[in-house]
Order: sequence, then structure tokens, then C-alpha cells
Amino acid sequence: MTRRLLMLWVSGYALAWTLVTVLLDPTVPYDAVEALNWAQNAEWGTPKNPWLVGVVMRPALWLPPDVYWYASHFLAIAIGMAGTWFLARQLSGSTRLAWLALLTLNLSGVINFDIICYNDNYLLVMLWPWMMLFYWLAIHRNAQWWMAFAITAGLAIMAKYSSLALVGFIFLSTLAIPSIRRCYREPAFYIALLIAFALIAPNALWLWNHDFAAFRWVDSQIKPGFNLQMFINLLSIFYPLLILAWILRRAGAGLQWPVEWARRVMLGVYLLPLLVICGWFLFHDGGRLTEWLQPFFILSPALMVCCVKRDAPRSLSPAIKGLIAFAVLVISGYVGVMTMNVANAGQKMRGIIPFSQQMERLWQERYETPLSYVGGEHMAQWLTFYTPSRPQIITRWDVATHPNIYNVHISRRQIERHGALLIGRVGVPCASETFKRALYDWPEMKIDDTQQIAFHEDPAYPARPLCIAFVSPVS
Repeated sequence: MTRRLLMLWVSGYALAWTLVTVLLDPTVPYDAVEALNWAQNAEWGTPKNPWLVGVVMRPALWLPPDVYWYASHFLAIAIGMAGTWFLARQLSGSTRLAWLALLTLNLSGVINFDIICYNDNYLLVMLWPWMMLFYWLAIHRNAQWWMAFAITAGLAIMAKYSSLALVGFIFLSTLAIPSIRRCYREPAFYIALLIAFALIAPNALWLWNHDFAAFRWVDSQIKPGFNLQMFINLLSIFYPLLILAWILRRAGAGLQWPVEWARRVMLGVYLLPLLVICGWFLFHDGGRLTEWLQPFFILSPALMVCCVKRDAPRSLSPAIKGLIAFAVLVISGYVGVMTMNVANAGQKMRGIIPFSQQMERLWQERYETPLSYVGGEHMAQWLTFYTPSRPQIITRWDVATHPNIYNVHISRRQIERHGALLIGRVGVPCASETFKRALYDWPEMKIDDTQQIAFHEDPAYPARPLCIAFVSPVS
């Protein structure tokens, strides 16, 4: 019965948030455009992330991409929430505390509106709780669980390289702690290493052949400098733990460092990489700390209830009911904000969708053939997501510039055969537009005609001129 209630809660949560975002969000975030492009390229890596982001987005090539974006996000969150519940119950030995840990997640935006704009973190929210659960089972029960750990850990690393911080300290625990070091006598552990290697090796080779583009991008986002903002970022992510600690104290449950070595190890492999990351960002500035901390939060309630020194003598029912009510309040508040268009949230960039449809219509009116390729400035990238014919970008991979959206399969012959629609800079009329970005990759490309239109991003901005150019297909 308890597991059925769990499945009902997480599936209802995912369904409700999917419906709300599909119906009310004006446009998907730019991360969705990136993910769809990486799915089209189908390589073993991307300029920002490993290969899992693109693989998970592959079904969007055949399904409505915006619906798939939201549905896949909240399905992943639901799976991660279930993992948090199982992890908390294993560590605390209490079903009540497991529910408390799960529902504490509702106090944070990480599992709902905050996570929508990421094409990688939602995968970590899904994978990290199960990865830690399998690690616990491997060191506490049976070495066979190392294989399940290897699968989830390998996938987590292939979702985002920051997973290496957590997995790295877990690997160090197999060397430093005698009770875990016994795993090196188990065949299952070596099978697990082979599984992890098989998942990671193709991306390592891709990075080697692409100038380590993803690592260079991360490095470009972070600059040396004392960063006191780090403490505000920490509070903005982990504040629900303060509320959870207050709830436990009100219920008469004290917190202490666990006595059992396995629970201490779980806390150690979690806290040590977190301290290293925070220490690094204390002396480096770049605004990426919040993104790195989001997946750590999904584990924190389960690890906190692991530290309860005795079961709560008073009922946790009022707190659990309050957290359920808060979850309903959050989604109701989101609906209100989007419906009333608070701070332009319900209309932001809504004009991109009719713009994409207009480009398709202008192309078909002129050539009576589907739009296959687009290029030029930033707005062209949005056409690959929202234009019904699903055109591909004509930007080639370039080691010098490391474009985050590109086409590994494009050729001059394909452009000549199918033609291309070029998009200029917003606010620049045709008299001043040169389409320099598109012509840089394809200097031999011949523009057939240009047309100036009025681009209206959303009600918060006036219409601005935008020039488009037609590269005619071969008759």
C-alpha cells in the first residue's frame, strides 16, 4: 500500500506539472533548442554536455518537441523523487521519515519550475538518488549492486560532467575504507567497472577529437575572484533543510552524526565533494554554482533523516499534511503567475512561435517545398524547434568557435539541393544586413532574394525590423 501511494504521488505530481507547463508556458527555454540540435546530430558528445542529453531528446524528433520537453522533465523528476523516498527509507529505517524527506522537496523549486530551463540537471535529479541508493546497497548488503551503481553513475556522468565530483569520492571510498575495499575481491565490481568504462569511453574519444569543447566552455564561464555570493547561492538551494530540521525538532527527533560506519560513509561522500565545489566557487565567479548545487539538494533530505538519532516521538502527520498542502500551493501559484502574466512570465518570447510558422509559410509560398535548412543569426536556431517542417541548422562544427548548435551532417550539396532560409539580426533592416554569420561558413552560397518583416517578440517589446534571405533550392 505504501509503495502504491508513493507511485500515485510522484505520477500525479509529474502529470500535474506537465499539463500546467504545456498549457501555460509561452515558449520552451533555449536549453531545449540545444538539446534538440544535439539529438539531431546524434554524436557521442556535445559542445556543453556528454551524450545523454541528446539521446533523451531523440524522441522529440518525431513527437511534438515542446510537449516532450516538459513531459520528459517531470517524468524524470518523478523517478528521482521516488529514488529519494527509497534512499531515505533505507538510511533512516522509517517509512514516516522517508515521506517527510520526499515531501521536503516540495519546499524547493528544484523539482518544479526551476528545473524546466535545464537540459542536464533534470537528468541528475533523476539519477543521483538511485545512484546513491545502489551505492548504499553495494556497501551495506551485496556486491552485486555495484553493477546497478555503475549503470546509474555512468549515465549521470554522461548527463553532466559535474557528476564526476560525487562519483570520484565514491571511488575513493573503495580505496580508503577497509570495509568497502573488500569489493576488489568481488567479480561483480570489475564487471561494474567495465560497464562504467563502456558508457564513458565513447565520450572521452569524442572530446579528444573535438578539442575538449565542453571543458573549454565550462572554463570560459568561470573567472578567478572572491565570490561572497556563494553563501547566498547555498542558502537559496538548501533552505528547505532548515525547515526540515525545525519539523524534526518540533516532533522531538534529535539529529546526530550516525554511529554506523556505512551511514557515515554516505554522508562523507556527499559532503566532501560539496565542500570542494563550494571552496572552489568561493574563489571563482561565474554564476554556475546554483546549477552545480541543484542535484546535491535532491539527496539532502534523505541524508538528513539518516541523522535522526531516534524516531520522532510525536506524530509527523501535521507536518506531512502541511508539506502536501504546500505542494498544491506552489503549483497553484505557478498557474496564477503565468495566467496573470506577472513580470511578463506568461508571454515572454511568445512571438517566436508565430514567427516560426510565418517563416515556414513564406518559404512554401515561394518554393512549394518544405523548409529543410535555416541559418544566420540567433533567431534561426529557434526555427529548428518550432517550425513544423523541422529544418536543420546550416552552421558547421568549428574547432575555433565551438558553436553550441551546429550540424555535423551538413554539406554544400545539400544546401544547393534543398535551399536555405537565412535569418538576420533583430532590429537590423535589410539595407544594413549582411548575413555575415551564415556566409562565413558558406561563402559560395548565393542569396536569391531578401525580405524585411516586423518581428514581435512578445507584448513587452515593440515590433522591430528583421531581414530574411532566401537561398533557392535547385529546381
